[in-house]
Amino acid sequence: MQIGMVTKWAHRLLTAILLVIVVGLTGYWYATRDTYDDKLYSKKQLTDDIWLYITEYQNAGATDTDVYRYYLNRSLDGDPIKVLGQSAPILTADRADATIRGEGNRITINFSGKVYSFTNSAFFYATNSQTPIMPTIDFSARGVSAWR
Repeated sequence: MQIGMVTKWAHRLLTAILLVIVVGLTGYWYATRDTYDDKLYSKKQLTDDIWLYITEYQNAGATDTDVYRYYLNRSLDGDPIKVLGQSAPILTADRADATIRGEGNRITINFSGKVYSFTNSAFFYATNSQTPIMPTIDFSARGVSAWR
């Protein structure tokens, strides 16, 4: 009977300790995580309210391919990397030469290369305004040989 009670309390104590460790490590990871280590590669105005920003990952070593992230946002003054780091890229790929056009609220992307991720949703507010902008994104991709 005494052993059962000791086992029960040891289990409770171990569970509490593991819970504290998991919560602590999660909080530590959240507090210390950095945004992407990117530099601004190019900036282009697509429409009156929509700008394209392309960033390049800086720590791609000799064995890594280049990684480019495409963002849609308003005109950002100064260094846009901090603002872009708080939003998700619409396209992550191995090349920075996608053909991107804008007309009204529609963005058309034609790409040839490796696509690591893509989303057709972007949301931001117009410059000096509370007007929300959510462009329609059309995406067309042609794959490339895996051996290039």
